[in-house]
Amino acid sequence: MDNATLSKSAFMHLISLLGSIGGRCSLLILIFMGQQNAIATPNLLAIDAFKAIMVDGSDLPNALNQPIKEFSLAAIADGDMEPIPYQIDEYNIGGAVFFEGWDVPRAGTEDIFDPADKLLFIYKDAGSRRESHHRFDGKIVHEIALTGDTGDVRYVYLVQNSRLRSEEQYIRYSAEEALVETDFFSVTYNKDNHMKWEDFTVFNYDGEENPFDALKIVLNTGILTNFVRVGLNNDDLVALPKGEVIGPIRSTTQLELTFWFLGLPYMSISVQIHHYPNSLIYDIRAMIPFFRRLALADPEILFGLEGNSLYGTEVRTAGGPKVPTLTDGYIDENEEVHIDGGISIKNNWVWATTKRNLDILGFLHFSTDRTQEISFNYNDDDKVIDLPERFPGQLPKVGYKIHALPTSGFFGFVVDLHFSNGFKGEPESFVPKAQRLPDISVFTPQ
Repeated sequence: MDNATLSKSAFMHLISLLGSIGGRCSLLILIFMGQQNAIATPNLLAIDAFKAIMVDGSDLPNALNQPIKEFSLAAIADGDMEPIPYQIDEYNIGGAVFFEGWDVPRAGTEDIFDPADKLLFIYKDAGSRRESHHRFDGKIVHEIALTGDTGDVRYVYLVQNSRLRSEEQYIRYSAEEALVETDFFSVTYNKDNHMKWEDFTVFNYDGEENPFDALKIVLNTGILTNFVRVGLNNDDLVALPKGEVIGPIRSTTQLELTFWFLGLPYMSISVQIHHYPNSLIYDIRAMIPFFRRLALADPEILFGLEGNSLYGTEVRTAGGPKVPTLTDGYIDENEEVHIDGGISIKNNWVWATTKRNLDILGFLHFSTDRTQEISFNYNDDDKVIDLPERFPGQLPKVGYKIHALPTSGFFGFVVDLHFSNGFKGEPESFVPKAQRLPDISVFTPQ
């Protein structure tokens, strides 16, 4: 009897011990699964992390024709489903951000999510895939999957009627101070002319002064003939803000840029400046009047970012030599080769490394099929005076030259400027990575 009791007691103790071990095993399995889940979404490379992802409204059918204010974005972070920064911008029929009072109509209905509107968020905020145990306020209407070039997949979720919103702002804007600030840079515009900078600060830049003097647009043209040519610079090209669309991902300023000649407004064009966490994009569009265009003889546009004493800066161009230019205050033969054949319409990246914890990568593309010949706009001269400027010299000036304008009608081009604390490797490797966006797939939860 005692032996039987002892056996039963031992048996119950064994069961208890196994249960305890099993509980620990279960806990270990859960921890392992959580670690595996975290491994499924590794940190993005610096070149990818702050890319702005845009999804057309037409790709989000469950959100169409409903109030924009009802929608928000969420992702899995640290094992929980959390709201992430996002914005939804309304667009006009010309494919640009819509502004009330501008002469291009909205491509849909006010405050309604239309096919032409765009959802924006930052790539690094996407997370692992949602699982059944993840709870969140509101209704999930779409799962958006982002597949990178290495095959890794990250997810965000479009949510309707959630009370939760992220308070993070990648872009901070002050209309009163004409100031745009991100975690990477800040720019203060001249309130009377946004083509002029009062200040451009790059955080973590290893230099004492502003790295850039100015961003310049110049129209060089003859009047009726080439006998007399004039250059209209940032003093003659007056850009006045007509509106702002401010969001945590992107701040867009609508400018009316007027070409003044002999004290008279000669031509007005549209400029939208898009401010992203680590980039500036200038979207320039014009409807060129036929008779006024006739008065211009061989016009050309020069777009250039002018450095402030960035001695030692090296510049590579898409079609130029692999030997970079060197900023030393003088133009040499190698720089002439870059100027003559450094870029083309199809292959036009320009990369400058200051060796001061600051790189700049630029691209140009035309908004329509009406393209024009382009070339590398470059100068390395410590003595030249090119007003208006805040600092003397062009050390260096880097940008693009458009050699002609169409005789009439719509014409537009976009210049992208991307800033980095330093791109890794050679441009033949990192330029395609900088241009590449993840593949986007949209799913509807069952």
